[in-house]
Amino acid sequence: MSAAEPANALRAVPAVGTVLEDRYAADVWHAAELGVPAARGRDSVSFTSIQQPWLRQAVKRWARQRLVTGHAFNTVRAGVLALKRFSNFLAECAPSLPQPQHIDRPLLERYLAWLQPLPLAASTKSLSRVFLRALLEENRRYGWVPAVPATAVIYPDELSSRRHSLPRFIPEFVMSQLENVSNLAQLAARYRNLVVVITETGLRANDACTLAFDTVVTDSAGGPCLRFMAAKMRAEHLLPLSPRAAEAIRSQQHDVARSHPAGSAWLFTSRFAPNLPVPYDTLRRAFTLWQQRIGLHDEAGRTIHVTLHQFRHSLGTRLINAGVPQHVIQRLLTHASPEMTAVYAHMHDSTLRAEFERYCQTRVDVEGRRLGFDPTAVTANAEWVKHRLAQTNDTLPNGYCGRPPQQDCPHPNACLTCPDFQTTADFLPVHRQQADLTRELLTTAEASGWQRQADNHRKVLISLDTIIASLEALRPKDGEHA
Repeated sequence: MSAAEPANALRAVPAVGTVLEDRYAADVWHAAELGVPAARGRDSVSFTSIQQPWLRQAVKRWARQRLVTGHAFNTVRAGVLALKRFSNFLAECAPSLPQPQHIDRPLLERYLAWLQPLPLAASTKSLSRVFLRALLEENRRYGWVPAVPATAVIYPDELSSRRHSLPRFIPEFVMSQLENVSNLAQLAARYRNLVVVITETGLRANDACTLAFDTVVTDSAGGPCLRFMAAKMRAEHLLPLSPRAAEAIRSQQHDVARSHPAGSAWLFTSRFAPNLPVPYDTLRRAFTLWQQRIGLHDEAGRTIHVTLHQFRHSLGTRLINAGVPQHVIQRLLTHASPEMTAVYAHMHDSTLRAEFERYCQTRVDVEGRRLGFDPTAVTANAEWVKHRLAQTNDTLPNGYCGRPPQQDCPHPNACLTCPDFQTTADFLPVHRQQADLTRELLTTAEASGWQRQADNHRKVLISLDTIIASLEALRPKDGEHA
């Protein structure tokens, strides 16, 4: 791949016809020879451990079908590994039944029973069932091995024993050490900027390692956005960048431009192969050694180790805590389904509900009267929902807002000093009315010698006058069309 070639560009097939057929017939495939993109270190697959010749041939046909229909090369690697387990089962438990006509439902039930006690992760066992089922289904469609009986079926409810676990977010006490400027200074610049980008964006580490050099685009408001290829989704995405992430990318671009005068396709280059991106395993080792160097520990002082992927869980948890809607988090984290994002909300809601009930036991009203709360009452859930929505809309420095979320906020002035505030000409009457009121308040404050209040009103009025002038200039004149 040349330095200017995009990270996941499809290489031209170097051979066609019988030469290409020979490469697909081989027992070891190399992605580059097949014209298929693949990650470094994961660009070959071997079928040699599939002991039964008929099964090996069927798996090759299945793998080729997957590649030509756009599946990732790494998916084929995972499938071949899973199907090797089925081959091992046949060799170990059914050596006298080596032919495809013997692959019936009773034999598959024996395989499922053989697989269950193996010392493998639940997800690995699940993939073993998923890929075998896919092979059998597609064989019935394409007839690669006609002798396999139609009764050779694995049913959907036999596929997964996945347990829904909560996200493994990093506690804030530990995050404060990982985000500490002095600690980050002990990490080499290329890895430091990469870790900051992962922390701020929640990118999968492999996607972050293969970011293109020109990875930042600007939105209509001048804000920086990250353009990247999500390998797992096989799709390009755009994410808004925080100032911290944007600064890390600019710093990295400066460093790469200085060390690669001829240019580089990659934002994070390999230390030993400058024309290639930094390998994930290299980043992982550097990240592990850095944690040891800074003495990463929990609140009890015990040494702790975190993974790069946990930054992704931590970002999702922080966003939920900040009241960001789930569908927005799903887009930001490039989750394929809402269920993947829902675990953050489930965890956060359960934790906050317990805190809310404890808070309710000691709350008082404005006159100091204690307010009772019965968590078993029929209105308890409604009160909890009202509390959550009000807390999202109105964050107060000295308590919580008990106003229903449907009720307008009577204190909007703070928005007019916020750099992220946006508005349209539809709101001109509101801005004019507020400007008139602010002038009256400013006059009263100046006459009374209330300097601080006058300064605050003056800032708000300046913002309002600027906003009104801009919106009036954008508003169509009489007779003009918008």
